[in-house]
Amino acid sequence: MNLNLEPIGIIKKAANKSEILIYADFEQIIRNIVAKIGEGAEAGQKLLVIHKNNNSKKPDDGHQVQITKATLLERNGNLLTVSGIDANEDSVIDVRLDMLV
Repeated sequence: MNLNLEPIGIIKKAANKSEILIYADFEQIIRNIVAKIGEGAEAGQKLLVIHKNNNSKKPDDGHQVQITKATLLERNGNLLTVSGIDANEDSVIDVRLDMLV
């Protein structure tokens, strides 16, 4: 079965952390997360990030998605700085709070 999933953002590697840029059309996802945890309480929250695996070492995996648990370090508008993701240039499919912490 083939599914076409539209990316909502992109992951960029930056030193020992990663930045997830959520596209402007999908800022509602950020607002939903902030509404659940409260403004200013973002740091330290656990997130589940669903992203398309763009691993150039394994070209056969180009159509696979990966679910990664990450810790939110900082939020600046629609830019999320996280730790715990080993990805670069991956397309983000969804970001959710990890409710099973």
